[in-house]
Amino acid sequence: MPADSTALLAHAHTLGADADALAECAVRLRDLAARLRAHDAAPPWLYETMNAHITACVVASTDLAEAAARMRNYADLVR
Repeated sequence: MPADSTALLAHAHTLGADADALAECAVRLRDLAARLRAHDAAPPWLYETMNAHITACVVASTDLAEAAARMRNYADLVR
């Protein structure tokens, strides 16, 4: 069964949208951490946890963006 480029492009679009959503989550978490620090409104351990989540969002976003790009390239090859 040959690969369906339309389906591949749809999946690539979804992966790209998920990558964008995770990148935006990282931005929002950074902003929240900065506001909390400015008001000394949270215990120190919370910042470590937030930084871990920010890192996870950035890594996942990068991985999903790469997967989306590869899927788009593959869709172009099977057309």
